[in-house]
Amino acid sequence: MVVYPDGVWYRPTTPEDIDEIVDEHLKQGRRVDRLVMVLARS
Repeated sequence: MVVYPDGVWYRPTTPEDIDEIVDEHLKQGRRVDRLVMVLARS
């Protein structure tokens, strides 16, 4: 899941994770750090 224009990539694993992303990031403007996907470059 990617939130634009912020460009934050999330890796939700449950429907509750998605609800949390919507409530916190989209509605409140706060990133959900525990669900942010870390992309590694090789």
